[in-house]
Amino acid sequence: MDILFNNYMMLVYKDFNEDDADEFWCGDNQLFLTPYVWGDSRRCRIAWTKVDKIFFPRRLPSEDDNVVTHFILVVLDLNVKKMDVYDSIYSEPYEAGMNQIEMYACMIPDLLKFSQFDKHHKSFENAFNKFDIRWQRSSHQTRSTDCDAFLIKYVELLMMAKDVEKFQPEDIKDFRKELAANIWAHGE
Repeated sequence: MDILFNNYMMLVYKDFNEDDADEFWCGDNQLFLTPYVWGDSRRCRIAWTKVDKIFFPRRLPSEDDNVVTHFILVVLDLNVKKMDVYDSIYSEPYEAGMNQIEMYACMIPDLLKFSQFDKHHKSFENAFNKFDIRWQRSSHQTRSTDCDAFLIKYVELLMMAKDVEKFQPEDIKDFRKELAANIWAHGE
């Protein structure tokens, strides 16, 4: 998912009110966010109606926004209306992570309702309740700067329908080398 989408969601969340959701999605919020749902954004060219899951890499904000804090992966499952959270440090929900995930769990159902998503997705139906949030078991980092690499590895494993717990922290060094080699080869 695009970083601009994530940043915009964070910016407008303070103004979001479920009681006035229809009004909220009109204007700038509609112009910026609904193109992601329909694949009309130059950053997101696949409509959400054509997929079952959406991956949301998240950088948790710090008090000093110039400091990188921690990266987590959120997987939005449109078929079962849940959000799975993969975190390379914590196995249980915690305040900074939950604040971010709650934002998505509240806003996305209303965005989908406003976009008439249910009329175009094969299994979504007309249920626009808040998404369930589930903290998933995953392998944990041992060094403080590995959360970004773990996030990328989680995406890779989940896309191949593999168990993220089988990836071991001692494998991260080799994965970083593999990732660098793949990026270099892709550039060639």
